[in-house]
Amino acid sequence: MNIPNDKTLRFNPASPSFNQQIYQVYQRMRQHQPLLRIGRTWVLTRYQDVSTALRSPQLGSSGIPRHLMVQFARLQSELSPELAALVRDILLFQDGEHHRTHRKPLMALFGREPLATLKQLAAREINHLINELQAAEQADLIGQLARPLWPRVFAGWLNLSAQQQQVVEQQKESIRLLLDPSAIDAAGLQKLMAALRQLDLLFSQCYQQCRQGHPSLFFNALSAGYAEHRALMQRYFSTDCVTVLIGGSETTEALIGNLMLAVLQNPGVTQKLRQHPSLIRLAVQETLRYESPLQMARRTVMQPWQIHGRTLREQDNVLLCLGAANRDETQFQTAHQFELHRSNSQRHLGFGFGAHLCAGQLLAQFQAETVCGSLLERFPRLRLLGSADWQSESLILRSLRALPLALQ
Repeated sequence: MNIPNDKTLRFNPASPSFNQQIYQVYQRMRQHQPLLRIGRTWVLTRYQDVSTALRSPQLGSSGIPRHLMVQFARLQSELSPELAALVRDILLFQDGEHHRTHRKPLMALFGREPLATLKQLAAREINHLINELQAAEQADLIGQLARPLWPRVFAGWLNLSAQQQQVVEQQKESIRLLLDPSAIDAAGLQKLMAALRQLDLLFSQCYQQCRQGHPSLFFNALSAGYAEHRALMQRYFSTDCVTVLIGGSETTEALIGNLMLAVLQNPGVTQKLRQHPSLIRLAVQETLRYESPLQMARRTVMQPWQIHGRTLREQDNVLLCLGAANRDETQFQTAHQFELHRSNSQRHLGFGFGAHLCAGQLLAQFQAETVCGSLLERFPRLRLLGSADWQSESLILRSLRALPLALQ
C-alpha cells in the first residue's frame, strides 16, 4: 500500500506524538526516504537494507563506547581505566575477533543443560508472581509481573543476597542508559558512572564468593565456557554480568507486555491460544515482528560503506530501524496486521541478525510463552482495560508504561 509523501510524518523519536504514529512514519520513510540523513547519522528502514547492514563488517558496534568516552571527557569526568575497560568489553559493543572470542564462552550460559535449569528458575518466578495476582480483580501486567520478573530471575541466577538485589534494583535504571547512549544527558552520565562503580564492585564480590565455594548457576555455566581461557573469566566476569542484566531487563519486560497487548487486542487469537497453547510460540514470533521490543540498533561506519548510491564515511552513525524493517510489506504481506499463522514471521529482525544476534533469545521467548500461557489458563476472563500507553523515555525500545488488565 502506497501512502502520500506526508511531510508531517517526520522521523523525530523525541516528539511526544512519535510513538502514536510510528508505523505510519516508518512506512513513509520506506517508500520516500529509505536513506535519511540527520547530521552525521543515517537512518535505514527497509528490510533488505537493515538486514544487510546488520551483517556488514564495515559497520560496527565498538563506536558506541568511544562515543560514551567522549561524552564523559566533555564533563571532565573520565572513567577509571577499569570502568572504561568494563564498558568496552561489553559483548554488545565488541566487533570482529574480539567479539567472536568473547561470545563463544558467553554462549555457554545458554547451552542445553544451563538453559534447562534457567528455564526452571524463570518458570518458578513467573508462577510466584502470578500467584500474587490470583485474588485480585485487576492488575497492571507491567508493574506487577513483566517488570519485576527479570530482576528476580537474575538474582536467582547469580545467587544474590537481599542486599545485593537491592543494589541491582537501585542501579538498573541508570545502567540501562548503555543501551541508548544518545539519550544520556549530563545528569544521566553521572548516574551511569556511579552505577558502573557500584555494579562492578558488587559483581567482583560475587566472583570472589563463587571462587570461595559458593558458586551460582551463572558462575558454573560461565566457568564451563571459559574452561580454555581461565584468565579471561576474571577479567570479563563483571562485564558479562552487566551484559545479561541490561540485555534481559527491559527487553523481557517489553516483549511480555507487547505480546499480551497483541493477543488480547485480537479476541480470535486469544480463543485459539486458550484452545491450543502450543500455538503461543507462534504468537511470540509474530509479536517480535509486529511490535518489536527493540525498535532500533546503532552502528558506526568503520570503513566507507555504500548504499543507495551514497558513500557513508568512517565514524558516521547508522540507525537501523528494526521495527520498520519488520513492517516492510515487500517482505511480510499485510505487515500491518497481527497474523498468528504467518508463514515467515520467523524472518523478523527483532533479535537482530548476524554476529550480534541476541544470545539469550531462547530464554526471552520461553519467559514470554510461559507468562502468556499461564495467564490465559489461570484467568479465563482476562481482558484489557483501557488503551495502550507507550513509554517515550527510550528512543530504541517499544514498550508499555502500563498494561491494566481485568483478571476476573
